[in-house]
Amino acid sequence: MLVHICCSVDSHYFLQELQKLYPHTPLTGFFYNPNIHPHTEYELRLLDVKRSCQALNIPLLEGDYTLDSWMQAIKGLEQEKEKGKRCSVCFDARLERSAQMALMLGLKHFSTTLLSSPMKEQEALKTQGQAIGQKYGLEFVYLNVRACGGVEKQNALAKKDKLYRQNYCGCVFALEKQRQAQDKPCIELISPLNGQTHPASIASRLELFKQRQDLEAKKQDYHLLQQNLQTYLLLRGGAYTKRGAIASQILTHSATKKTKIKDLQIAKTPLKPTLAEDILCKRLGVLPPTSSIELGFSSKDDTLFLDTAGVACILNAPKTPLKSLKLTYAQELCIREKIAGAESIQPILIVQDLNALIGNVLEVEIKAEFFEQKNFYLLTTS
Repeated sequence: MLVHICCSVDSHYFLQELQKLYPHTPLTGFFYNPNIHPHTEYELRLLDVKRSCQALNIPLLEGDYTLDSWMQAIKGLEQEKEKGKRCSVCFDARLERSAQMALMLGLKHFSTTLLSSPMKEQEALKTQGQAIGQKYGLEFVYLNVRACGGVEKQNALAKKDKLYRQNYCGCVFALEKQRQAQDKPCIELISPLNGQTHPASIASRLELFKQRQDLEAKKQDYHLLQQNLQTYLLLRGGAYTKRGAIASQILTHSATKKTKIKDLQIAKTPLKPTLAEDILCKRLGVLPPTSSIELGFSSKDDTLFLDTAGVACILNAPKTPLKSLKLTYAQELCIREKIAGAESIQPILIVQDLNALIGNVLEVEIKAEFFEQKNFYLLTTS
């Protein structure tokens, strides 16, 4: 029997129930989900499905990621509500491809783990599956695993076996509507201009679940937990003089600001020890290392400026021209902590040369958002 698989949370329980009902029927999984967007989310769900199928000793086939043809199929239905006409077309596309794959493999039966999802209409899936089965001369195997406490059992199993639990159905349209209802930006669809991997991004999540695989390969015990993150998103910003924009980088956690600075000054400022440095020095009974950098500041505003020489000093790295400066998210947080403290949200801008700013009227405009985001993390145990 070929079983179309949408995600590990739905498939892990569904496949085991199928194995109980059809103990002498070999199952083959088929991951075909061109609706999943962005592609990093597709990769993450596939990674977890592979892990699940390996644990259940079920071979897995991967279909093509045909996003363009899927988008063409649902054209005109983009604004449909969840469980509406767009979802029906989406189910048809995936079930039809699954039926074709079953036929190609010489199988007579097919099914789908979509039947186990609380977000899908059982009867609609059953009707669609049976119609497509009849079209190809196949039997669509309908199984209602959600009855008799099945949803609770599925969720408990997902938690026990440390599966990836996605927080949206899969397609970009469902994601956008869900985030609008939550009054949150679609961080899943935003790529930072500086190329950083944001801690709340899907790319970061994908790396974490790859680390989980490594821990399991080494038989290292761990817990897969979730935490609420205070997430920062820079929407736009810059610094300007009457001659135009100034080349600059806005440090993460710089709050929304629109200000005009007429009295920029430069002063040598000692750096603060980070919390980690402070703890280590106290443990060793030594004083934290002391160093200082030049900062640009105003007596009438809390915006701060530092140059690339200051960045090199803080990170203990070679001086890099601003146009080539590529900082990680963690490095930006470190710079902020050393200058203004870990809890600060005042605007901090990196420029090439502080002295070039003196005597100018500076306009700073930043638009940013802070919002709460739930994310995964690994807690390893000895």
